[in-house]
Amino acid sequence: MNEPQSEQHPLESPPTRTPHPLEQPPTPARPEPPRQRVNLRIPSVKPTATYVLIAINVIIFVLRAFSPTLDGQFFEWGANNSQLVLQNGEYYRLLSSMFLHAGVLIRGQYALENSIHIFFNMYILYAVGLSLEPLFGHARFLIIYLLGGLLGSVLSVLFGGENSYSVGASGAVFAILGAEFVYLWHHRKLMGSAGQARRRTLIIFAVMNLAAGLISTLPGSARSIDNWGHVGGLIGGVVLAWFISPILNLRAHPDHPGEILGEDINPLHKHYWVVSLYATALVILIFIGVLRAGG
Repeated sequence: MNEPQSEQHPLESPPTRTPHPLEQPPTPARPEPPRQRVNLRIPSVKPTATYVLIAINVIIFVLRAFSPTLDGQFFEWGANNSQLVLQNGEYYRLLSSMFLHAGVLIRGQYALENSIHIFFNMYILYAVGLSLEPLFGHARFLIIYLLGGLLGSVLSVLFGGENSYSVGASGAVFAILGAEFVYLWHHRKLMGSAGQARRRTLIIFAVMNLAAGLISTLPGSARSIDNWGHVGGLIGGVVLAWFISPILNLRAHPDHPGEILGEDINPLHKHYWVVSLYATALVILIFIGVLRAGG
């Protein structure tokens, strides 16, 4: 009986490989350990300054709303104006205008649509201040808010029209928005995709507001927006926060095992010189504006 013939010659079959004694077998891949959630503790304060700033703005707005006389007096006394500041020396207007908004009284009649101005500014101040001030502390937050807003007021009198009057906390609000962007940028690795999304939102918001300000300068626009105040506040907030914003260093918490402590390694006292230099620059800009106005 004939045996079935193999289709492959025995000499053509691949040789059997014997592993070398020193050769290690492949190590199977180890499964990644499951991620564990840890608590991050960051020293913080209560947003007291935010509440105080909102209260001051709202109280002034309400007082003006109930008295046509006070409404006119507050505006005439405190609104920012190039001629009154640079030629008459009424420099206090650079600060006082930051606490005034478009009044709801026009020739004794209520125009409630003007309340959008203060509502919009106070909403942003509340939303950003409640998260930013606890991280920055009262002093840093107020420095950025006030000095950033002052740069907006200074640029407004330098480049705005001589007959235009400017009021509102928009410059100061843009300053804290710029500070938030810088803080997120300093901690971009820690914040990850959430921080990147927030930075993108801040950029879009700033571009939209600046575009709206440019549109308001076109002939026939019903409302004029102080674009220089916005730009100045944004620049001031970014510049100040770049130097004085907190920078967190993460380490194991000494008193709470399993938790991470975020320590600020960029305290304010290291950068008083920056604040002084910034304030000096504001004075120089005002001095240049006075010389230009007098010439």
